[in-house]
Amino acid sequence: MPGVRPSNVGPGTAAGSQPARALQGRIESVSDDPNKKRTAIDTDRPWGFQSGSALQQYGIAVGVVLLVSLANFFLGPLVGVHATALIFLLAVVVLALFVERGPTLVAATLSAVLWDYFWLPPVFAFRVTTFEDGILLGTYFVVALVLGQLTARIRAQERAKRQGEEHATALYLLTREIAGAADLDGILQRVVQQMKKTFEADAALLLPDTADRERRRLYSGSTLQMNDTERDLATWAFIHGCPTRSTSGHPRKVEPEAVFLPLATKHGKLGVLAVRPDKSARFTVPQRQLLDAFAQQIALAMDRHRLQQESETAKVLEESERLSKTLLDSVSHEIRTPVAAIKGAIGNLLEVQELSESQQEIVAEIQEANERLDRLVGKVLDITRLESGHVKPRMTPCDVTDLIHIALKETKNDLRRHKVGSKTAPKLPLVEMDFVLMQQALMNLLSNAAVHTPLNSSVEVGARIDDGALLLTVQDSGLGIAPECIPRVFDKFYRGPNAPTGGTGLGLSLVKGFVEAQGGQVGAANRPQGGAIFTIRMPLEQDLKTPLPSA
Repeated sequence: MPGVRPSNVGPGTAAGSQPARALQGRIESVSDDPNKKRTAIDTDRPWGFQSGSALQQYGIAVGVVLLVSLANFFLGPLVGVHATALIFLLAVVVLALFVERGPTLVAATLSAVLWDYFWLPPVFAFRVTTFEDGILLGTYFVVALVLGQLTARIRAQERAKRQGEEHATALYLLTREIAGAADLDGILQRVVQQMKKTFEADAALLLPDTADRERRRLYSGSTLQMNDTERDLATWAFIHGCPTRSTSGHPRKVEPEAVFLPLATKHGKLGVLAVRPDKSARFTVPQRQLLDAFAQQIALAMDRHRLQQESETAKVLEESERLSKTLLDSVSHEIRTPVAAIKGAIGNLLEVQELSESQQEIVAEIQEANERLDRLVGKVLDITRLESGHVKPRMTPCDVTDLIHIALKETKNDLRRHKVGSKTAPKLPLVEMDFVLMQQALMNLLSNAAVHTPLNSSVEVGARIDDGALLLTVQDSGLGIAPECIPRVFDKFYRGPNAPTGGTGLGLSLVKGFVEAQGGQVGAANRPQGGAIFTIRMPLEQDLKTPLPSA
C-alpha cells in the first residue's frame, strides 16, 4: 500500500493532499492542562456518554416517581399520609440502584414536592401547617437525598471496580498474546485480533518505513481500511506524539470515529495504532482509558522486540569479532616460526663469500621482505593484545630525550632517505609513562611519516611542556592528510585513498591504543605550511614537574 510521508506533513496538515488541507483550523486541545499531551480533531463533541442515554435516565426517574404517585392515590386512604412518604422513599432508594446520581436527586426532589402537594395537609398547596409535619417533610427530603447519594456512590464504586477488573483482564490477555509472538509480524497480527475481541473494533498498526524515506506502512493483516484523510491524521499523531480522532464532518451524519494513538517509549516513536468501533459512533471514557493502556503495552512489546533484536545482533557481532581475533592470533603465531627460519637462513647466506653481486641483491630483497613481514606479524599481535585487554602499562618516570633518541635510532633504516631532525625544549621533566609502549608508538609515527612523505623531505620530532602536559610531535613536509580522512586515520585497517601500496592500516591504530593505555591522547592535523603533524599528549604528575638538572 502507498505510505504517507511525515516529512511533508505540517502541524495538522499533509502537503499535497486535498483532504489534509481541509484539516486546517480544526485542531484544538482537549485538556486545559498544558502538561497533558492530548489533542483531538473537531472537539465540539466530548468523549463520554451520549446525550440520549442521559435524557433516558432522567425520563426513567420522572416516570418512576409518577407511577409511585399514582399508586399512592389508591394506597393513601388505606395506609395513611406518612406511609405514602415511606413508599416514595423506598422508590428513590431502589431507583438509585439503576440510574446515575443526577436522576436520583431529581427523583428525590420531585417525590418530596408531590408528597407535600397531594398528601400532606393542607392538600393541593405547598404549605406546612404543623411543626411535626415540617420536621417530617425535612427529614424525608434529607433521608431521600442521603440514601440516594450513598446508593449511587456504592453503584459507582462497584462499577469502577468491575471496570478495573475487566481492564486488568483485557490487559493480561493482550500481554499474554503478544508475549507469545515470535516476531514483529506476529505481534501486529495478535494486536489486531485482540482489538477485535475486546472492543469489537477494526484496528490497524502503521509503522515507519525502514527505507530512507520516512513513510507509514499499513500492516497487511489489519481489519481497518483507511482513507487519505485518516492517513493524514495518523501521520499527524505520529509526528506530534498526540492522539487524534476522525469525525464525519456532517452534523446529522453519525459515523464511527477512528482513534489514532501514537506508540512511543522513552527510546523513541514506534508507530501509530488506529482503531474504529464497529457499531457505536465513539468510544466511551472507560474504553478510551483502556485503549491508552493497550497502546502503552503494545509500544512496550514492540520496543522489547527491537531491543531483543539489537541484543542478538550485538551477540553475533561480538562472537564474530572474537573468532576473528582468535584467528588472527593463531595465524600470527604460526607465521612467526617460518619467519624466524627465513631470517636464520638469510643470515647463513650472508656469511657465504662466493655470492655474486646479483645474488647478494636477491638476498637483500629477501631480508627486507622478511623484516617487513616480521613487523606486520608483530603489529597484528600487538593489536590483538590491545583489544583483548592484555596490555598493562608499567608506568615509571622516563627521560623524554632518551625516548626520542632511541626511537630515532630504531627507525634509522626507514628514515635513511629523509632529512630527520629533533627539537626538544630544554630541561624537560621526567614523565610518568611506559617507556617500551611509548617507544613503539613514537617509532610507528616515524615509520608512518617515512612511508607517506616524498624522498628527501624533512621529518621532525619535537617535545615540549604545554598546559601541564608533555607534547610529543612528529611532523613532516609531505602532502598532508585529506580533511575527510582525519577523523578515521587512527581506525584499525583504515588506509587513505592515496596511501602507498604495502601497508596494513595498523600502525596508527597501535599508536592510539598504546597512548590511551597510558592515559594519554593522540591527534592528527595538517600544518598550515604543508604536511601533517601527529601529537601525543601525556599528562604530568605533580611530583614530576621538576625539570632535570642541566649537565
